[in-house]
Amino acid sequence: MIKLNNYSKIIFVFLLLAITSCSQYETNKTVVPSDLINIESFKSIMLDMRMTEVIIRQDITSSSGNKATEITEKHYNFLFKKHHISQERFQSSLLYYTNNPELLDEINNAVVDSLNILREKIKPKE
Repeated sequence: MIKLNNYSKIIFVFLLLAITSCSQYETNKTVVPSDLINIESFKSIMLDMRMTEVIIRQDITSSSGNKATEITEKHYNFLFKKHHISQERFQSSLLYYTNNPELLDEINNAVVDSLNILREKIKPKE
């Protein structure tokens, strides 16, 4: 059985909430965090997060021993450093966006669109 560390739990919660956000809920009136990551930056972070998840899975699969937590933390710490954010700032922004399904849908759609564009760029020509 695979253990989920904090980073994996964050991703799991994000994906779960993203799936459930497709329902017809009214946007919650949540307090905007003072250090909220703006939506355009958050889209970029989430795109990098999706690509990082693939790398993490590959690294875990190819590693010997039980290094899943170490590998995951290394990659997510790099991601946070790249975007000049803390894990706490990411988590508070993620919570805000997950409590606002319309914004979360916008983020999700942008990430999917970006992934599709990247896929088309590397897809072999027929």
